[in-house]
Amino acid sequence: MQGDLYLLAGRYRLIERLGQGGAGTVWRAIDEMLDRQVAVKQVRVPQGMSPPERAEFADRAIHEARSAGRLRDPAIVLVHDVVLEGDQPWIIMDLVTGRSLDKVIKEQGPQPPGFVAAVGLRVLSALEVAHAHGMLHQDVKPANILLDGDGSAMLTDFGIAAPMGGQGDRYGSAGSPGYMAPERLNEQPSGPASDLWSLGASLYTAVEGRAPFERALPAAIAAAVLLHEPPFPARAGRDLGRLLMAMLAKDPSVRPSPAQVRQELSGLTGPGTASRRRRASARPRRWLLPAVLAAVVALGAGGWYAATALGGTPSETGRYAKAPDPCSLLGDADAAKLLKETPERSLTRPGECQWLVRQGSGPSRRLIVRAWAERPNGDLDGPQTAQRRFASEKSSRAAAKGTSLRVSHGAVSDVPGVGETAIVQNSFTFHINSTDSGTADSTLLFRMSNLLGEVVWHREDVAAKNPADKETAIAAARLVSAALAR
Repeated sequence: MQGDLYLLAGRYRLIERLGQGGAGTVWRAIDEMLDRQVAVKQVRVPQGMSPPERAEFADRAIHEARSAGRLRDPAIVLVHDVVLEGDQPWIIMDLVTGRSLDKVIKEQGPQPPGFVAAVGLRVLSALEVAHAHGMLHQDVKPANILLDGDGSAMLTDFGIAAPMGGQGDRYGSAGSPGYMAPERLNEQPSGPASDLWSLGASLYTAVEGRAPFERALPAAIAAAVLLHEPPFPARAGRDLGRLLMAMLAKDPSVRPSPAQVRQELSGLTGPGTASRRRRASARPRRWLLPAVLAAVVALGAGGWYAATALGGTPSETGRYAKAPDPCSLLGDADAAKLLKETPERSLTRPGECQWLVRQGSGPSRRLIVRAWAERPNGDLDGPQTAQRRFASEKSSRAAAKGTSLRVSHGAVSDVPGVGETAIVQNSFTFHINSTDSGTADSTLLFRMSNLLGEVVWHREDVAAKNPADKETAIAAARLVSAALAR
């Protein structure tokens, strides 16, 4: 009976579960105050969080859902309300009838390129509105693209959108394997190009009937996004296929802009598409060739396409045929000296090692070392590829300088004596309802030949008046650099 169903906030009665994903569970509900059906998203609260962390997570979810509620576009599923019960956030949205794009793909297989391009235009419109309001969607994927009866597409799940310039999602609640841009997996600042990468991955899935980085396990999918290239989408045709490969470039700076994506997709939809494509192919795409050339410097989709299209054999791999084990780059005794206590060492994921000091149930300190080797791409050898990647990282990190909500990023500074070139940047995140303390990170990035390395010094419960401690990160990076030079 209806009276037995859960009543949220004395107003929204949950009727049935519609779906579940990494970011939460969506329910069909009745708004008893207005007597209408709505969709209610129960935001997933990560496990293992302390009470202050749970409160901070809920506060952030509410703030960002309210910001998303201001977005208006025919292709955006509207957010109407946000509710907090205990420390559980709930987001109330329009209930859209129709099927999600992922269900259409599962039932019907690959979709025609013209239809996929039309879907892409609608989703792009939604993203441009969000970006104009300083918001990132963070979870563009086929399951969040809804198709109504006439085939028009709408983008849903704006309830987990986040402000631009952040350092990614602290708690891992936003995003899905295979549809998160490489910079987000690397915990680097996100931007509009990150959402466009996810859109490219979604359109690739629609036209090919399979995801570009399809693997059996989530960890393998993440590794493929960071390190490997998708096959050229054969069913897409030359024009759409080239656009998708450019959108999937690892380096955000070489992906096509929203205006360029719109121009290309517009030429692939509606009647007369074939003739328009023939006329367009007679003219050089001035944006595509520079993007493909520049994408050679990025490891992955853009680089793979550029190498295939342009040919060329690199003359030098570089000093490192593969990245060394990061746990071997810093001795435990040196780590203990830096952390002023004996740490726990663990390989947290491929290419990353962590030295952790626990302080009971209180704040912790950790030193993280990452290393990866860049491969030759097209006419660029390994060191040149790494140099371009380093320059891109330096530029994007410098652009993140400033404060957004409770997160502040400092300026990027050059660091002499570490590798061939190095930079360091401090960041600070205030605790919820606090202007006195928070968490601090000092992140150092360096390059040696074709290898890039990163050292992160993370501290919790730090006084806001003196958050910087880049010297520890620099000292650790010098030890890592020395180990690599041996």
